[in-house]
Amino acid sequence: MTRLSTTICAMTFQGNASNRLQQDAFFFVDDYYQEAIGITPVHRCDDAFCVAVSDGVAESNLSQYASLKTVKTVKQLWQNYLDNSNQSAVMDISKIYEKVATLPKRFYGASATLALVYRPLAKASETNPPIVIKHIGDSRVYHFSAMTKTWRCITRDHNLLNQLIDEKAENENRQADFGEYNQDGMASPMYALTDCLIADSDLDNNPMPTFDSQTLKVSSDDCLVVCTDGVHDLVPCDKWQSIDKHTDLQAWLKQLSKQIYASEGRAYDNATAILVRFDEH
Repeated sequence: MTRLSTTICAMTFQGNASNRLQQDAFFFVDDYYQEAIGITPVHRCDDAFCVAVSDGVAESNLSQYASLKTVKTVKQLWQNYLDNSNQSAVMDISKIYEKVATLPKRFYGASATLALVYRPLAKASETNPPIVIKHIGDSRVYHFSAMTKTWRCITRDHNLLNQLIDEKAENENRQADFGEYNQDGMASPMYALTDCLIADSDLDNNPMPTFDSQTLKVSSDDCLVVCTDGVHDLVPCDKWQSIDKHTDLQAWLKQLSKQIYASEGRAYDNATAILVRFDEH
């Protein structure tokens, strides 16, 4: 089996956020950012890689500190892993939670989401280790299949709407179908988050949030997008461009940015998206 490398590019902008704050932050390959930098240069990784986005929840005007602490901790955990390749690449979510929860008291109430994607270092018996995806809140991960030429969301938001869907399915003695989750066009209170990372060291009243973890096997020319709700709320993935091995990743993200500003919501929120394409050497 041919070893797959990754080509990665990111986009972030403040948009027309009513609070005039940039509360999105992201980790990109080897460093974290929280600034309106537009579109990054394209980066190639031939082995392990890690990317993450964190969205400060706007109920607090200090949530940018929670999202920044989140991606700072992602950097620390990832560097610790690379420095000690004998350990498992766990990227322990509980350690991220502890760092955010114990922010100074002046930041209490600040909160953030997280979507984290990484590929661990390949072991001797592996050619292409599976991709690991962990997330909290409503930052999402999307997968583009080179076989079907379609985008699909592969994470379930931790919000009231999806909780009610699960409760309804349980009452009907069945498992909820994934297609029932993350519905569009609902009243905004239904999107209230049930889990996120919150600054408040009273851990009895601020317990470890629920998070989801999964692994994904990818093929050549498959892609992932890791993004905040300022992207997916305004431009659903069925409106995203297709992509292939010849696609200019910066141009693809530039087009997505134009769609966000041209949408009905007119870029009313910060927006961050990281595009990852898997390529044969």
